[in-house]
Amino acid sequence: MGKEKKKESFKMKNTIYILLFSVVAALAATSCSRDLKKPGRVFIPDMNYSPGYETYSESPISTPEGYKMSARKPVEGTIPRGWVPTDEKIRTNQAFLMGYMAKNHFTHEPAKWDEEYAKAAATIQNPLEATKENLAKGKEVYTIHCTPCHGEKGDGNGQLVVLADGSDGPYTAVPPAYTKRLPEINDGNIFYSVSYGKGMMGGYGFALNVEQRWQVIQYIKSLAGITAATVAVVPVVVVAKK
Repeated sequence: MGKEKKKESFKMKNTIYILLFSVVAALAATSCSRDLKKPGRVFIPDMNYSPGYETYSESPISTPEGYKMSARKPVEGTIPRGWVPTDEKIRTNQAFLMGYMAKNHFTHEPAKWDEEYAKAAATIQNPLEATKENLAKGKEVYTIHCTPCHGEKGDGNGQLVVLADGSDGPYTAVPPAYTKRLPEINDGNIFYSVSYGKGMMGGYGFALNVEQRWQVIQYIKSLAGITAATVAVVPVVVVAKK
């Protein structure tokens, strides 16, 4: 009797093991799929699947204006971490700060271009000191991005305007010489134009950071013979320290 019970117990264990193996094999089989978008059953998903929306997918939550794209503009006035320098002279001067935060306070709508151009003139001031280093950097940026149209001397005779053989280039709108145009406007005007474009010129805000834009502005002013004494005065608003 004892041997028979042992045999029965052994058979029972084998049966249980076989059943468990069969279940595991079945689960493994159902978890596999050749379709990468349908991987089968996932028993421990953890963080495999993000609940977030794809960048340009439609969100069920719309803005008050009816905008439903998941990628949305930041709250007005938002700036990236580290965008504003730690220099207290800049942080406590609203006209300097606007040079770094212009893209968050200007809509750049074509219908408002004149209005915002004037606003830039009244609220933005060059935060960089006129140093040899800034002028050298400005010349470097100017040579890369500006000479094709404005020319090495800033006279409007760039490679796209006048070809090497003296014939007309493909760019028909000749930019005005800096010596004529720049004395008529101030730093805020120039910064707005460099950032967002003006007339036939496209904006360079996507290619140049704020510091590079101000450096190139200092350089083109030097080409126009503009010194600190001839710069238009911009109202300065001091921000109270907290």
